Amino acid sequence: MSDQLLLLPQTPPAVRRQAISLDRLDGFEHAQPSRELHELIRRLGLLQPIVVTATSGGRYQVIEGRRRAKAIHLLADEGNWPAGTIDALVLQGADARRRVVRGGLTLALHATRTQSPASELQAIETILQTGGEEDQANTVKEIAAQTGMPVQTVRRRLRLRSLSPGLRRAFDAGQIPASVAEAAARLPAEDQALLERRLASGERLTLAAVRDAARGQARASGEQLPDALFADRAAAWQTTVRGHLEAAIQALPSAEHDSPLADTLAEAVAQCDRT
Repeated sequence: MSDQLLLLPQTPPAVRRQAISLDRLDGFEHAQPSRELHELIRRLGLLQPIVVTATSGGRYQVIEGRRRAKAIHLLADEGNWPAGTIDALVLQGADARRRVVRGGLTLALHATRTQSPASELQAIETILQTGGEEDQANTVKEIAAQTGMPVQTVRRRLRLRSLSPGLRRAFDAGQIPASVAEAAARLPAEDQALLERRLASGERLTLAAVRDAARGQARASGEQLPDALFADRAAAWQTTVRGHLEAAIQALPSAEHDSPLADTLAEAVAQCDRT
C-alpha cells in the first residue's frame, strides 16, 4: 500500500456545514486572492464553502479555500461583507485534528484540481501552517516521503515565498512561470520592485528580464567599490622567474640533484635573489 495513504484518516471524516466567524479562522493570512476572485465574491457571494477542521479554543484551521477566506476577510474590512461570517464545511473526528492528517486532506483536495506550481505551493504552505514554521524541515521531508513529491520540488516551491507581494500575486495568477518566479525570488527587494513595475507596465517577465535585473544589481555593487581594488598589480619579474626555476629543480629526478644542471638552476635562483 502506498505511503501516501498514511496521510489520510482511518475512516472518512464526518462533515457539518456551519457559518463561522472570520475572527475564528487561522491559516489564510498570507493568501493572495486575485482581483477577479475578490470581485466575483463581492457580486455573487461565496458559491462554494471553504473546508476547515476544528483546532483548539474554538478556532478553525483552513484546509481548502485560503484565497476565498482572505477575499471575504478583505470584503469585510471594506464593509462589503456585513455578516462577518463565512460558510464552511467542518471536518469532524479525532483523525481530522491530527496535523499530518490535515496535511493529507489538503493534498487530497489539491489533487482534485489542475496541478500547477502555484497550487502546489499553496497546498504545501497550508500543510506547513498546520505544523508551525518551526517544524518546516521535518514537514518538508514528510511531504516528500508520503506524497511522492521530491524534496527538491518542495524546497523550490517554498523559495517562492521570498517573492515580493506583487510578484507573488502575479505568480499565483499564472502571469509568471515558475522558472521566472524562482529566479526573481533570489533577487533583493529593490530589484523585485523593479520587476513589479515592469510587469505593471504591461511587459512580459522572462528569465532574460530577471538576469538583466541581477546584472544591474551587480553593476551597482561594483560601482560602490574603490577603483584600487580592480587595479592591475604587476608582479616583479624576479618573482615569476624564480618560481619557474624552483619548479624546474623540483621536477628533476633525484639522481640529477647533484648534476651540473641542478647547480646551474640553483645559481639562477640565487641570482634572482641578488637582483
